[in-house]
Amino acid sequence: MRAVWVCLALLPVGGACAQEIAFDRPGLGFSATVLEPGQVAWEQGLPDVERDRDAGVRTTQAEAGSMLRVGLGASLELQLAGTPWRRESTRDAGGTREVAEGAGDSSVGLKWALSGGGTLDWALLARYGLANGSRELRPDTHLRSLGASVEGEAGGGRGYALFAGYQHDDDGSGWQVAPSLDVFASESGTFAGYVEAGVGGGTQAGTVAGGGLTWRPRPPVQLDLSVLRGIGGEAPDWQGGVGVSVGFR
Repeated sequence: MRAVWVCLALLPVGGACAQEIAFDRPGLGFSATVLEPGQVAWEQGLPDVERDRDAGVRTTQAEAGSMLRVGLGASLELQLAGTPWRRESTRDAGGTREVAEGAGDSSVGLKWALSGGGTLDWALLARYGLANGSRELRPDTHLRSLGASVEGEAGGGRGYALFAGYQHDDDGSGWQVAPSLDVFASESGTFAGYVEAGVGGGTQAGTVAGGGLTWRPRPPVQLDLSVLRGIGGEAPDWQGGVGVSVGFR
């Protein structure tokens, strides 16, 4: 995390950070491009929150997830993700409250950008979970997931994307499909907004819809805000968060 603030301090001289990076935050999916060889990006949740109420039991989860992305070349990108802080709070109908707090698990991922031709970008992301978090928050089964993302340009400078993913963890297997659309972007590219929806099955059963905003005060730095509302199935009532992403050469 210290390197992020070092990069921010060096921004006025313009020599330490990458100029254009497609960050994976925010949203349900991920960008369909990889970093250039030697490029590095840090993406940090500040935090991300999920809230749900079911049968009188209210559950709130908050976590400050971190991800380090490294461009490897050959259209490949390494991703190292971790959750240094996570908090889970449960309150039942009688008012009894239980709280678990500590470090969440980590994961290692590999993204591969495919040559789609034309105006479309494609990418696959495989991820494997490492059960190294706090004992009360640690999963028994290593998370395994595979996702695909495709992005393109629409008329008027707008963009669209489609994400599809499958994962298996302690709770079983699940899948999700999520289309998104860029609804506006300033001429300078400083501000942008998008809307998205997601539908899933298995352990990810449910339907969500929402959107988000991004602000780039400088090309290699992005601040984000996002929110999702559960509108069907077993989706959480609310999901969302704020985050910061910084790119380095």
